[in-house]
Amino acid sequence: MDRHHKLRRDPNWSPHGCNLCGKEGHQAAQCTTGTVDWIDRFGLDHFLPKKPYFDIKPREKPDYGKVEEAARLYAEAKELATKNVDTKGASEKFKEELERQEQLKQSGEGESDLPVGWKAYTAPNGKKYYHNLATNKTQWKKPEPEGTAQA
Repeated sequence: MDRHHKLRRDPNWSPHGCNLCGKEGHQAAQCTTGTVDWIDRFGLDHFLPKKPYFDIKPREKPDYGKVEEAARLYAEAKELATKNVDTKGASEKFKEELERQEQLKQSGEGESDLPVGWKAYTAPNGKKYYHNLATNKTQWKKPEPEGTAQA
């Protein structure tokens, strides 16, 4: 028997007996000699189910100006993000590079002695190198025009 049970009982009662009358052979729930008035002991509030409590607060009306401003800022941020992302494929980049080279040839500013598709760059050490965007080939030697390479 637990210590807290023994403290409420008469010390002369059997430890195996009823908690209400002390007689052996039955439990307090089936005791015919006495009952405990639990409502009197603890009060009716302890035995009734509690009403559900909902934390319902009155809603404030939305400030549509703030919502519109937030939506506009979101749309601008999304538009800027999509502008900065390179979504073009290799073929589109190659076509743009060819168009740019054609424009440079027409204006006379490009290197006319490079074959189509090749572009000259300068390395950090100052040395020139050449890159073909279509084949993704990079080399230090100047590429020869297609007509001279076959001869």
